[in-house]
Amino acid sequence: MPRLKLQRFRATEPRPETLARYVRIYASEDLYHRGDTLLPLTARELFGRDRPLTLDLGSGRGEFLVEQASAHPDRLFVGIEIHWKSVWDAVNRAEAARLDNVRIVRADLRRILGKVPDRSVAEAWVLFPPPTLEKKRLRKDILSEANIAHLGRILEDGARLRFVTDQPEYFAWKVELIRASGAFEDAVISREFEGGLTRFQQFWEERSIASLRYEALRPPRVGADAASSA
Repeated sequence: MPRLKLQRFRATEPRPETLARYVRIYASEDLYHRGDTLLPLTARELFGRDRPLTLDLGSGRGEFLVEQASAHPDRLFVGIEIHWKSVWDAVNRAEAARLDNVRIVRADLRRILGKVPDRSVAEAWVLFPPPTLEKKRLRKDILSEANIAHLGRILEDGARLRFVTDQPEYFAWKVELIRASGAFEDAVISREFEGGLTRFQQFWEERSIASLRYEALRPPRVGADAASSA
């Protein structure tokens, strides 16, 4: 089944007050033309408090995001998603679970990471992004070289980057890019059936397609790198 069909679903638009509580919008035009005037994407700005912050890049309908936020109430979770129906679905899940440690940022992932300050994120996930292998679709790639560089900048020392996909060629390419950035150290590489972290993972594993998982750690910065991030 094509991925586009997995994105076709019904979603109820949340009440205005619920959207106001959970959603922050960074319009693409504003990010491109007026990025310097926009508020930074931080725990303090989004939640009004400072706690360990996890970013989910391309959070989709928010199943895994809400599950993790429910299990870890002492941490803060931010999903970044551009698709409105997915945003609505994630917000409805967060409200149903009565969570106050979840926010959804509706923004273009090609630009929004520039609004995240250095060394401010405790963990980042890229779970089943669209595998952009065709040249004409590369501009939509979540794990572009630019975004990998941003992740190396915004993750705290010792923070973890988790990447999962079902596409072997895309997996090999992105692991190579992450390693080539020089910002990360290998932590975990696995090719196995994990039981399903997300809707996509459940779908593929039910059809005997194993998950390809790579986790990398941001090691402590040294020398000029540490000084420039201080």
